[in-house]
Amino acid sequence: MKFYLRILRPLLFVTLAIRSVLVAGTDSAFFQKMLVESASSAKMTAGIAIKDLVSGEEFLFNADDVFPQGSSIRIHIVAELYRQAASKKISVDEVRSFPESARTPGFGVLTHMEKGTVLMSLRDYAVLMIMVNDNSAANFLTDVLGMDNINASLAAQGTPEIEYRRKAMPRKEAQSLPDNIGTPRSVMRSLELLQRGEVVDRATSDAILKILALPEVSYFRRNLPPGVAFAGRSGSGQGARCDVGIVKLKDRPYILCVMLKDLDAGATPGGGPNFTKADAFIGNITKLAQQYFSAKANTDDGDSKDNLSAPPPDQTTPSSSNGKTTPASS
Repeated sequence: MKFYLRILRPLLFVTLAIRSVLVAGTDSAFFQKMLVESASSAKMTAGIAIKDLVSGEEFLFNADDVFPQGSSIRIHIVAELYRQAASKKISVDEVRSFPESARTPGFGVLTHMEKGTVLMSLRDYAVLMIMVNDNSAANFLTDVLGMDNINASLAAQGTPEIEYRRKAMPRKEAQSLPDNIGTPRSVMRSLELLQRGEVVDRATSDAILKILALPEVSYFRRNLPPGVAFAGRSGSGQGARCDVGIVKLKDRPYILCVMLKDLDAGATPGGGPNFTKADAFIGNITKLAQQYFSAKANTDDGDSKDNLSAPPPDQTTPSSSNGKTTPASS
């Protein structure tokens, strides 16, 4: 009984928060307050970064804390693939055979394919990596692109807090190695650059977003209304969950990044972390954000629908749990 109460209590709080947002409508300060209260009551370490891509407002909680990224790091592998293609170092249409050196246990389909039978384009490896979380495809693309190159690009674009530090490997081997990491704010920034068309150029950014919009098992997607497009990636690690992406709500697109760590070890009957509670928290934050931005879209006060730039430097936006405000990122 205690186990179920531990799951239901935060869910009840977030449900009440969603109802409160419906009543409060488009009050951004109230939305920030609900996010802070929801995250603070979650009994796990949560980080949130949300950006209104029309007004530039940001809603942050523990946004500069470092969190494991899990498979969310693969967003940046796709970005590097298209960066190098834009610079003519490689072609996404280049067909390559799958090498045995990249075969990796765990998620995906390539690990189950017969030796010497796989021959496809680099783009198709990226498709497998995003759609079915294929570990072997991710490791193969990492070998082709270079982990150091991926990290150099992340630093050059102003998001050095995101670090790709190890390839996919069996869980037991991974336990002794550093996680791939990032902060909610830095990942939000990387997604904003894509939405603005600033990863190389508009065409390159759109090609990356097209891959990231392919259907996959995202905790966000489960709780978005039918027809609302999403481009991003979920991930998990040792006691951690992560889901980040761009929610392409009509007239009010927004970036949503939710990261969790320190999930209770031994919280489930099997002794592992309580991923069920984490997934429910992510889903309810998704609903909270969707209610807020849907209300904003329905009561738009004249903001340009195509304005994806940040507000002027002196404009401030709701920030973290200390109640202070910070400038929206440029």
